[in-house]
Amino acid sequence: MKKLLKSSMMIGFASLFMIGCSSGGSTNLEEGGTITLDLGHGGSTDSHLNEAAKKFIELVDEKSDGQIIINNHPNSELGAEREMTESVQSQLLDIAIVSTGPVGNFADKVNALDFPFLFDDRKHAEKVLDGPVGEEINQQLEEVNLKNLYWVDNGSYHIATNDKPIRTLADMKGLKFRTQENQVQIDTMNALGAKATPIPFSELFLSAQQGVVDGQGNSLAVLIPNSYYEVHKYLTITNHMYSAGLILMNNDQFKSYPEDVQQILLDAAKEAGTHEREFVQQLNAEYLEKAKANGMEIIEGVDLEPFKEAVQPVYENHADKYGELHQIIRENK
Repeated sequence: MKKLLKSSMMIGFASLFMIGCSSGGSTNLEEGGTITLDLGHGGSTDSHLNEAAKKFIELVDEKSDGQIIINNHPNSELGAEREMTESVQSQLLDIAIVSTGPVGNFADKVNALDFPFLFDDRKHAEKVLDGPVGEEINQQLEEVNLKNLYWVDNGSYHIATNDKPIRTLADMKGLKFRTQENQVQIDTMNALGAKATPIPFSELFLSAQQGVVDGQGNSLAVLIPNSYYEVHKYLTITNHMYSAGLILMNNDQFKSYPEDVQQILLDAAKEAGTHEREFVQQLNAEYLEKAKANGMEIIEGVDLEPFKEAVQPVYENHADKYGELHQIIRENK
């Protein structure tokens, strides 16, 4: 199975899945059945996403006494995030840990989280995700056959550029900036004066290396483990977007399991997600030092008010769809 999973032929993967993910012939753990699942994500082996995956796998194994086995597939082995989300939705992949960016194409309320300068800090974001807004989004995901087992943290976004330092809003003008396949992120970069260029994460490093894009918005938790200091000379600290992630499963598949299996998956995801959130915060200072040590110039103390003013039209243009959610988010501090 491992060899087939590494293949780009998702048809083969689908065939394997149709044989059944329960290798022990039963999903009832009390009867001695076993369940084998595959988990994909786009992070490197030393990334925060892989930390979440490893912790989740460890906890599921522990809570199920080894009867639920999860195989980990990092580094976009099973496709880019949108492809993995599609595979989960159609039950070709069991579990995927993905960022919110592409998921908004499946359930549009997810997009409400990706607006610039929306959250005061990560504690504010976590309170929102673990509260009524997060639950409302989760319910919409279930309507499109996706089950969010728990929210994880991708870190706060900063601006990384190849050759031009960003010290003022004017410095953004005309630069090609990578975004996820997400209309809100596209609108945000365009509002800042850049030229939004949607590119899957799996293609981003090469695109930056070849000058297809001049920069990107991303978190230290993504930039540093993936060695983006090799292609970006400058990092401007902006904290302009909190990036959440999800541990996604097919909702029908999740509901097909007995309650004890469902509870194991939910409990393990919550514990793993909580662990991963702290992991991201603990490593931020280390990542910043590593960026400096590898030649990145860190630009701090930038006046962000012009940036915040520039993106207000993004909120206005999407007010009909997300205005109510944003009001709840602002009040839920």
